[in-house]
Amino acid sequence: MNSNFFSNYFLPATLVLIMWGMGLSLSWKHFSNVLRFPKAIIVGLFAQMVVLPILALILTIAFKMPPAYAVGLMIVASCPGGASAGLISHLLKANVALSMTLTTINSVVCVMTIPWLVDWSLGYFMGQHALISLPFWHTVRDIALLTILPAGVGLWFRSRYPRFSDMADKPLRYLMPAMLLVAFVGVAGAEHSGTDQVFGFVGDLLPPTLLLNGGGMLFGLLLAFLFKLGPRSRITIPLEVGLQNVSLAIFVSQVILGNNQMALVAVVYSSFSFGTAVLFGYSIKEITRLIRRQLHRLRVGRKTKI
Repeated sequence: MNSNFFSNYFLPATLVLIMWGMGLSLSWKHFSNVLRFPKAIIVGLFAQMVVLPILALILTIAFKMPPAYAVGLMIVASCPGGASAGLISHLLKANVALSMTLTTINSVVCVMTIPWLVDWSLGYFMGQHALISLPFWHTVRDIALLTILPAGVGLWFRSRYPRFSDMADKPLRYLMPAMLLVAFVGVAGAEHSGTDQVFGFVGDLLPPTLLLNGGGMLFGLLLAFLFKLGPRSRITIPLEVGLQNVSLAIFVSQVILGNNQMALVAVVYSSFSFGTAVLFGYSIKEITRLIRRQLHRLRVGRKTKI
């Protein structure tokens, strides 16, 4: 088997299936509602592109991280949300259209923001500068092939074959996370099995990466409350902030900059971020449900007394 089978073939195929499955659960009305009321998009992009890098910078200073690790954390924070955020939004019945919109916009914009932020981080932490660039049209093509096109096909299926879409929803809710788990294990285990030094440095990297993940989701939730977004968007935005495209972070660190230490930060971050995001999103949903029940009981109690 090809040593890069999971990252080159299995993971992209899994992402296509996930986006197609999410498209089956949506209609064009969902996207039109998101675009008609863009406040949630603005809040989500601000949380991802401004709040998260600032939080990463604060953590690098607070933990006095070595320069290479500090740059690695900044690279993780500068990357867009991953497709797994949309999957969790789908499983939790949150705002999937918002998740897909945020991922698409941020993935295009990051082509311009990542080179600037990486160059600034190298200068600030290491006294170096590197003029890097991400291929714009190549990135747009990947976004179209891996996200927009399969989601559009799913939307088309939904409009033409609604009964099939309803029947496929339940099995896909089990199949999609199972395939994503296999892809992550394959990439981390089979293709990074030689990275034994991860375990040696995980004690140093785990606290700042865990705080970046949890703190980012918490700030995303607070911003959603502050701007009075709906309950479904209050789940989606933290997930988009907490689940970064670590594959892109590893590519920038290892392939473009040729620094394995920077890439280790993304590897450690990817080892727990999916689980913490599921836990965080599920907790928000359950707490919201409990609050609604209590408010409903209070209203019923008042009417009964009257």
